[in-house]
Amino acid sequence: MKTDMNEIDIVWVETEEALAEWCKHFSQLPVIAVDTEFIRRTTYYPITGLIQISDGNSAVLIDPIAINDWKPLKTLMISESVVKVFHACSEDLEVFDRLLGVLPTPFYDTQVAESYISAQWSLSYVKLIQSYKNIEIAKDETTSDWLKRPLTEAQKRYAALDVIYLVDVYQEQVARLNEKNMLEWAKEDSQALQYQYEQNNNPELNWVNIKSAWRLSPQSLTVLRQLFIWRDETARKENIPKGQVVKDRSLWAIARFLPANHQSLMNIDEFNGRQQRLYGDYILKAIAEVKNSNKEMYEQPLPAPLPSEAGELSKAIRAFVATYCETLSIAPEAALKKKQLDPIIRYLLQGQQLEFTSPAMTGWRREALINPILEKFTQ
Repeated sequence: MKTDMNEIDIVWVETEEALAEWCKHFSQLPVIAVDTEFIRRTTYYPITGLIQISDGNSAVLIDPIAINDWKPLKTLMISESVVKVFHACSEDLEVFDRLLGVLPTPFYDTQVAESYISAQWSLSYVKLIQSYKNIEIAKDETTSDWLKRPLTEAQKRYAALDVIYLVDVYQEQVARLNEKNMLEWAKEDSQALQYQYEQNNNPELNWVNIKSAWRLSPQSLTVLRQLFIWRDETARKENIPKGQVVKDRSLWAIARFLPANHQSLMNIDEFNGRQQRLYGDYILKAIAEVKNSNKEMYEQPLPAPLPSEAGELSKAIRAFVATYCETLSIAPEAALKKKQLDPIIRYLLQGQQLEFTSPAMTGWRREALINPILEKFTQ
């Protein structure tokens, strides 16, 4: 493994033949490190500027602008025999989903794993490499234009440093996790990032997360859901940020006030003339259709925020989790996030059914943490 920053072997790949050869090489290894560079300032989808893969000895920089045939890389990314190691991979997943139509599997996230090793939550890549390799990595090319060609030597070096040490770190982490009997915990949470990515990109599931949606009537909720899904489809089709179609707060206001004509629609906060011209007719039509529909088809009311007495219970559960995590030397944020805590509190206070379907409520957590919480705090 490379330990001297001056010895890094950087390989530039800009032909499909070279890509195929390197993918063949990587496919014979048990583990590779992967990262991406992209730009997304005015688009819905990320525009891939670079893909970096390393076996720990060479940093292979793949130029997506010069390549059209991605079959070898797609095959590599879904090969079950090769672990793909990332650091903080949520955005990288979207890059591969867009470019290849697949999500890397199996994959492992060093940031997730570190929360079980050193109890440090959301540790940066710079600090991770400093901790494991005692190497200082500058992040001076973070805002580079990764679509401009040719890339500078500084950009290439920056990109190479993002992957060249990760295989080594992965092997050290695995050893430490095995010592703590937590390797499967880290693997579970890494794979859960794929589940969360899919959830976040499904408008059918996340429209309820619009702020203050719980305040809306069933009729207004029905409008909100329809417009939220339409907005996502429109943003994808036009490849523009969702906020350029309609902002969240404007969606909420439209659903709340249900404007019946263009003049009323223009009174909606942060809804401008361009949006009126492009989307006003559809929005008004959608509102009219909901108003004229059978009330039995309306959305059910959303649950209100937790009552004030939930604060003490939440505090007590968090203290319980903190003590548990302290004994294991793991980050409390990794063990139980707010999204996981809310349904538990609703179950304990209001008797709402708990669903043990998502990765956040299954695997190691259910036996080691959630069941003990339910046993301790059920009255």
